[in-house]
Formats: sequence, C-alpha cells, structure tokens
Amino acid sequence: MNPLRILVVQPDPALSSSMVSILQTMGCRVEQAENDREAARMLERSHFHGVVCLVHPEDPDILELLQFVRRKFPTVGFVVQMLEPSPEFREEALGQGALAVLDPPMSAASLKAVVSQIRQKQHAVPTANASHISSCVSNSGIRTTINPVSGWLVGHDPALRKTLELAENIIQIDTPVLILGDRGTGKSSLAKWIHDRGPHASGTYQECNCQNPNESALEAEIFGIQTIGPNGESVYRPGHLEQSSNGTIVFDEPQNMSASIQQRILRFLQSGEFQPVNSNEVRRSNARPIFTTREAISTLAQRDKFRQDLYYRISVVVLKLPPLCLRGSDVEQLARHFLASYSRRLGKPVSEISPDAMRILCDHGWPGNVYELESVIHRGVILAQHGVIQSSHLVMMPSACQSQARSLTTSSKLQNPSIKPLKESLAEPEKQLILQALEALNWNRQETARVLDINRTTLYKKMKKYHLLTEDDHVEGIMDLA
Repeated sequence: MNPLRILVVQPDPALSSSMVSILQTMGCRVEQAENDREAARMLERSHFHGVVCLVHPEDPDILELLQFVRRKFPTVGFVVQMLEPSPEFREEALGQGALAVLDPPMSAASLKAVVSQIRQKQHAVPTANASHISSCVSNSGIRTTINPVSGWLVGHDPALRKTLELAENIIQIDTPVLILGDRGTGKSSLAKWIHDRGPHASGTYQECNCQNPNESALEAEIFGIQTIGPNGESVYRPGHLEQSSNGTIVFDEPQNMSASIQQRILRFLQSGEFQPVNSNEVRRSNARPIFTTREAISTLAQRDKFRQDLYYRISVVVLKLPPLCLRGSDVEQLARHFLASYSRRLGKPVSEISPDAMRILCDHGWPGNVYELESVIHRGVILAQHGVIQSSHLVMMPSACQSQARSLTTSSKLQNPSIKPLKESLAEPEKQLILQALEALNWNRQETARVLDINRTTLYKKMKKYHLLTEDDHVEGIMDLA
C-alpha cells in the first residue's frame, strides 16, 4: 500500500512537531507549510492525499484555503485541528466541505481516525497515475481530471467551464464531436481527454491532419489503400479508420478535405462503412470521430464551401475553447501553474514571477494562446536566476494587434500621412476586437456581449455600425431593441 502524503499547515513548528511525529508513525509521508499561500503553491506543485491545518478558529485564511482545496483538488481530504474550541467555526468548516474538524486537545486516536477517513476517500475516487493528476471542480459540481503538465484546463473562465461541463456530459455517449478554437487553445488535448475517459479508451487514438494538399495521399491515409507489390501480389495498407477501430479518430481542419473525401466521410458517419482506395471491399470501423478546427465551418457550409449534410452530422455536439486573450485572470493562474510544473520537471528552484514580468504576461495578446504561454514560462524557468522570472527573461512573439501597430507605424513614416481623428483611429481596433470575440464564440451574441462586458443592445448597434450583421442578426437585433 502506498503511503499517504499529508500536508501539515501551521506557522509555528513547535505546535506541529507532535502532529508530524504521530502522522509519520502511522506510515504517512509528511510535508509542512507555514501559511495558506505556501500550502496552495505546494498543492499546485505536488500531489497530496490530505491537508491537516492547526488553526485558531478566528483565523480567516483557513476557510479560504479550504475553499481553494475543495474547488481545485476535490479528492484531497481537508482536516482542521482546532487549537481552541468553537462550535460556530466547526459548523462553518464542515458546511464548506471539511472532511473533519477536531476539537482540542490533539490526540493520536483522533488523528488515526482522520487518516483512515482520508485513505477511504482515496479508495472511493480511483485515479490513474495519481502522482501526476490534479482535479478541478466547476461551479456546477462536475469533476474533471487532467494531467497538470498540459495545463489547458487550468482556469475559471466561465466559457471554458461551460465547455468542460458539456464535454463531461457527452464523454460516455458515442457521438461525433466538433471542437472549435484558435490555434494553441488545446483542441487536441481536449480530444485526447475525451478519448481517455470514454468507452473507446482501450482502443487506438489516431490524429489525421486534413491539410495534406495531396488529395490521393490523404484519401489513402484515411481509408487505406490496396496496391500491387513488386512481385504482382496484392498489398493492403490500412488507414486511420481501420487502425482506430474501437478507438478514436480525430480529423484536424476537416474543411480542407476535398468534396470527394467529404462524401466518403459522410458515408462512414451514416453507416460505419468505408472502402479502401483501389478496392471494392466494404470494411467497417466503430471508431469515434472527433473533428477539430479553428474555422467557422457553419459559415463555410452556408456558403456551400463545406457539405451541409456533413456539417449537420459532425456538429451534433459542439465544444468551443475560448482564446486566452478572452480568459481574463486565467493568464496569471496558468503562468503560475506552468512555473510550478517546469520548475519541478527541470529540477530548478524557480518559484516566483516578478510583478513587472506578470504585468507583461497579463497585457500580452497571446496569439499562440495557452501553448505560447507554456513555451514562454518554460523558457523563463531556464533563464531565471535567484528563483525569480524577471521581465528580461520573457521572450514572446508579438501579438496580432502589436504587429499591426508596428506595420502601421512603419507605413506612416514612409508615406507621412496626415494624422487621423481619434474617433476614426479607435474604430478599427474596436471592430477587430468585436469580430475576434464573435468568431471565437461562434457568433453567439449573448455570450459575446457577456465576455466583452457590454449589453446585447450595445453589441447589436456596434455590429450594425461595423457591418457585421447577418440576416438572422437583423431579426434578433430588432427583438433586442424592442
């Protein structure tokens, strides 16, 4: 039986020494944190089975730490050892999800009982490779489990939480899934997450890049091909559909498939059947199809640039991953998450990001989204000295708006145009921001207005001003203004 890893939180080592000794005699591996902030950082960096806090009831930080643990690490048992009796504090802590609240004085018997409870809690929640897994809880109470190295799930953005709740609900349902999101938002990670937790987890996971410009090669890659060998023998090479039978196949950027391949994919979705290239043999596959793209396929289907019947088939469930630039405070959370992850992986004690560096991270546009941020922090940990990432350690590609600004500045110097009015100069960035948000949220006006922190009527007027309305938008906008 693996030993339980317990984190003891108490600023005074003299008070915690007895508890640490008792827990160690029970076979527990014990680490200590002086306060709630250090405890939170240690929980982010390592996996613990339980947290035991020695506190005075009037200490407000302990309840904040309890809420943090319940929200981010629901499998961790949270135990409070009170240094002074307080029925009110006991009731509040238990109401907020504490596993146990112990009255003073501390005793070996009571600690043995809570260690048993923590162990039972771990057995009740089976995990694979528990030393590398952390958990998050959405507002609705749905639990999702991820490998923290990937990082794409970290954060509390409402749009991201909504997507993960929907993904959790359809994991066990064998239906096609369409994942939308900009490059670097974690589409392939979400697809693999669905595969690993679904009914096809024991099967093969295959990814097919549909941007292959060679149509024949892509067709053979997907469906397989029958050829003639050097001695005239028939040679069959299976494709992704056959290789991923009983598993999952991911079609990345399916809008790049030719009309012929789209038709063959549609047949597979309808019947589970397909024919290899150069073969009349009908084969079957029960691979679960997932489609990932950064383009609005619905718009392409409306313009007859993508088969509408295929779009209806693949969009039974649509999961949208928001770009990092629209996820607010998630940038800081992700930065600290990657900092802890790469500090541990590289064996380098880097534990802080300077205020100036964090300000730069939060102000950046992140055109490469989560993966760009991960790369920046990875590089920062390598370059950091004295345990702190400074602004000089950050190397980032310019965001789209920054590149555009530099381009306009250079052009202005060459052409020496007259300065535009402020109102006119500010209009284009506003239009681009609205357009970016609309595309990221699949033109959902209500969600876009919420993310931009404006009401729907204001959004409608601005869309009308910048000629971003469709026919459906006109009808919906009239209802908003009524």
